[in-house]
Amino acid sequence: MSFWKAWRSWRRDAAAHPDPAMLAIAEAISRNLAALGLFVDSKQYGRGFFEIKASTSPKLITTPDGTEASGIALLLAGGYAPPTLVFEQINSLQRGLGRAMVEAVIAGVKELPGAFGRLRVNDLSPRLQDGRRWWEHVAAAHPEFEWVITHEEPFRSASPR
Repeated sequence: MSFWKAWRSWRRDAAAHPDPAMLAIAEAISRNLAALGLFVDSKQYGRGFFEIKASTSPKLITTPDGTEASGIALLLAGGYAPPTLVFEQINSLQRGLGRAMVEAVIAGVKELPGAFGRLRVNDLSPRLQDGRRWWEHVAAAHPEFEWVITHEEPFRSASPR
C-alpha cells in the first residue's frame, strides 16, 4: 500500500473512531447546554477535535456583542499538548445565561476529570468594579483548571475607502 493510501485510510479510521474521552465530554457538554434550552451542534474533526456551538437561535448565532441571540462556541482540542478547551465566542443577552453556559461546559468537562486541564479564553469583557474582568472571576471560581486568559483585540481588516 502506498504511503498516501495508508495515510488516507488512517485519517478515515481516526474520524470514524473518535477518542472515547473526547466523545464523552463533547456529549456531556452538548447535553448540558441543551438542558438550558439552547440549540446545539457538535462536529468532530479528526480523532482529537470537536467544535460545539449552542445558541438561543436555531441559526446557532454566537457573535460577541450580537443583539439577535445568545450563544457560545467552543473547541475541544484534545490534539493539543496539553489537551485544551477553548472558549471561542460567547454572547449573552439574558442576565445570568453567560454564566450558566460556562458552568454547563465546565460541568461537562468535570465528568472525566483530568481529560482537559487547560481552559483558554480571550477575555474582552470590561473591567468590573473590583478591577478584574468577568473571566478572571470564572477562573477564580474554578482553580482546578489551568486558565490561559488573553486580552487581545480580534484582528479586523481595514475597510477600503
